[in-house]
This record gives sequence, structure tokens and C-alpha cells, in this order.
Amino acid sequence: MIKNIKILRPGYLIRSINGVILDARSTIILVQTKTSNILIDTSAKKDAKILLDALRRKKLTFNDIDIIINTHGHMDHIGNIELFKTAKIYSHYLNKFVKSAIKIRKFPFKINDGIKLIETPGHSFDSISVILKWNKVYVASGDCIPLKSNLINWIPPIMNIDPVRAIQSMKKITKIADVIIPGHDKPFKINKEDFLK
Repeated sequence: MIKNIKILRPGYLIRSINGVILDARSTIILVQTKTSNILIDTSAKKDAKILLDALRRKKLTFNDIDIIINTHGHMDHIGNIELFKTAKIYSHYLNKFVKSAIKIRKFPFKINDGIKLIETPGHSFDSISVILKWNKVYVASGDCIPLKSNLINWIPPIMNIDPVRAIQSMKKITKIADVIIPGHDKPFKINKEDFLK
């Protein structure tokens, strides 16, 4: 059962005038249950100190993290995996970058009460989103929905392997979520009626 959900650092994207991504850092989410400290994504390698400082503010160290969930295998989301020597790591079975991970093949996959993984391909073949049932239904979307503007304008992530599947995955999330925690933006509430028309 979830006790707390905390955004340790919202993600961001920096683009050139032409729209080329110059820098990308993922949202880092701490989920605390009665028995576990869980991180969803660890951001880019350059964020190691930011991650350490954010954990320290919560009176935690790298060794206090029990579980890490990778939304997909891109380096701006998994760059600090090696810092967590004792954590169980969960990822999609198609994620080839995290060798030590428990590879999930059957979805939905339940981590524990209130935490479930679903497939949301489109941005990448190995994209998953995390459903967090607390006082509302939160969905940590990874780069299925990297920015709020992607959803508002129904634009798939600029980097995608299949734009049609990406939009299908975005729709899937809107049917579930009260709050979306995007891969590179601040969390936002949604009104399901706006998306179910």
C-alpha cells in the first residue's frame, strides 16, 4: 500500500530553435510503501549528485532504495542505475540496456498493492507506464507522454518507433489516470471527460 509519492525532480527537455533536443533529463519519482522505497527512473548520469541530494533530503541513501522501475531503456531515464547496488530493478523484457533487471514479459504486472506496470509502446518498444493508486490514480508515463503539451495537442513523442501506437498508448493512459506524471514535465491533473469524447 502506498504511503507517499514524491517528485524528487521534475524532468525537462531543452530544445534548439529548430526543435532538436539538446538536453533531456527524466522525472525522478520516489514512491514509499510500508515496506519499500521505490524509484521510478533515475535520470541521466549527469544527475547523480542531484539524485543523491534529493534522497538525502528524504533521509535516504542509494542503499535504502529497494526497487527501481525503468519506464524504458534510454540513457536519460536509466543513467544512474549502477548507483543502486542493492535494489531490485524492473524493466520491460525488450530493454537491452539494463542487464541486471528483472525482465517483465506479462502485462499488467503487479509490483504490490497500488503499484502496477502496463505496456505503453510507441516512443520505444520497451516503454512501460506505472499505475500508482493512492488517494487518486497517478500514472508515471515515462516518455509515452513526455510533456503535457504532447497530450493536450495529441502529438506523439518527437522520438518514436511508431506514432500510431504512441497515440494509442497515450489514450490508454487517459482512460486510467487522474494525474499524469510525464517523463519530462511536471505532474498534471486530467479531466477524463475531455479525452473520452
